[in-house]
Amino acid sequence: MIRFILLFGCLLPVYRLHSQSLWSIFAGNGTGASVPGSEPTSPLEMALPNVYGIEVFGVDVFFSTVNDHSIWRMDLAGKSLRRVAGNGRLGLSGDDGPALSASFNAPHEIRVDPDGNVYIADTRNHCVRWIEAETGIVRRLAGDGSAGFEGDGGPGVTARFDQPHSIVLDGEGGVLVADTKNHRLRRIDLKTRVVETISGDGKKALPVDGKRIDEVSLFGPRSLAIDDESIWLVLREGNSVWRIDRKSKRIYRVAGTGKKGHTGDGGDPLVATFRGPKGIAVDSRGRLLVVDTENQALRVIDRGGNTIRTADIGFQMKRPHGAAVWPSERGDVYLVSDSENHRVLACKPVPRE
Repeated sequence: MIRFILLFGCLLPVYRLHSQSLWSIFAGNGTGASVPGSEPTSPLEMALPNVYGIEVFGVDVFFSTVNDHSIWRMDLAGKSLRRVAGNGRLGLSGDDGPALSASFNAPHEIRVDPDGNVYIADTRNHCVRWIEAETGIVRRLAGDGSAGFEGDGGPGVTARFDQPHSIVLDGEGGVLVADTKNHRLRRIDLKTRVVETISGDGKKALPVDGKRIDEVSLFGPRSLAIDDESIWLVLREGNSVWRIDRKSKRIYRVAGTGKKGHTGDGGDPLVATFRGPKGIAVDSRGRLLVVDTENQALRVIDRGGNTIRTADIGFQMKRPHGAAVWPSERGDVYLVSDSENHRVLACKPVPRE
């Protein structure tokens, strides 16, 4: 018999109880088709076709869906889920017009600034776009729409990227971009709109542990997270997790040997293996959530205890991609996009201890 729990003010079905976690379906009806439109609907009734990115902002959470090229906004009370960008059709159109009328191409990760402006890695359009909070107008921040590598030192709109999968606001007036197929980490200054490469030389090689970020290679930078002291970087092809010290500008390996596998649980994260990791988030205790995509798993790195484990979710996931943390009064709630099952999963609050 299926039981239910109350999470964010709504009843969600629970399929398994574990001593440390309680996971449920948070949004998505498990089907891969949706009907374009912006009318609110129940999160559990709405199709989220191949949901990727997740971003929590205040009392709302944003999702990107790859198959219908859209961005969604859901209130954490679970009362409504609405499309806020994308007309459901693949393309690159609509800049300087209403976001709901614009076309995107497989948008991946999303970020929201303190003013509510939404930044989107429009991955297969090879650009970064943003939506003004007050007007709902979508604008181009960087990328000319063609795959390539050029434009450092110049305006973002004339620069070229190659499948940027992840973006993050650096808190210092810039947007960091994981320029995945160019094997580089780039930065867009939000005031001047100038683009520059801050790490990576285009070579398909792992960084050298402890070196300055402008002296290393980055093999497939795929996902970014940030806190006051660090920039966290997942290398998909590099099957590893790295930390950039924001003060010293040096990079350090945190987890993964670089080889493919699913080993190391219960031990030192440095000797663990991953298989195509594609998402990362940081909780309030500094634990890292790493979406180990091709292992169909969520890995949790406890930096204080120097251990890694595979989360016992209780669902059979299918190529999960994104992760986010919502810091509730009772503890952190973990969210994971179970991408090819077309749904988002949520864990009950994890005590901060």
